[in-house]
Amino acid sequence: AVCGKTIRSVRRNVVAELIPKLKSMGFSMRVRQAENEIILSYQGRENRFYLFGGRDESSAALIQGMTLAGVFLDEVVLMPRSFVEQACARCSVEGSRLWFSCNPEGPQHWFYQEWILQAEKRNCLHLQFTMQDNPSLSKTVRRRYERLYTGVFYRRFILGQWCQAEGV
Repeated sequence: AVCGKTIRSVRRNVVAELIPKLKSMGFSMRVRQAENEIILSYQGRENRFYLFGGRDESSAALIQGMTLAGVFLDEVVLMPRSFVEQACARCSVEGSRLWFSCNPEGPQHWFYQEWILQAEKRNCLHLQFTMQDNPSLSKTVRRRYERLYTGVFYRRFILGQWCQAEGV
């Protein structure tokens, strides 16, 4: 499964970026738009990817009952915990994997507390990237973003820190 806050955001942020790259590597694909399903084929093997939106608490029911070999949750901190936990619980295939991406929120956010701070206990690899690591951003664009934000937003969006807003 490939999950985001909405199916539209999954298509825009993940699928639209990956499909051209996969096609250039020799993958073929079929899209079943009405079923929110993408079928990728490569060298005689086929995998199905189901797209889900985790907008609110009721979204957990949409993924419930599936059997998955993996799930990618893009911008996981924007999704309700119930949806994320249900998506993880669906990964019952032996050797299944979980992948998460997100921008930081406050240090009390449940995902930070239970996944990032407990990465070793959960046998997770935590990789942190900042704008400096993004090869698609020029130095000029990075400088513009660095000047755009201040305070907690600078610390979160530029430095990648899980920090609390201060003041009133």
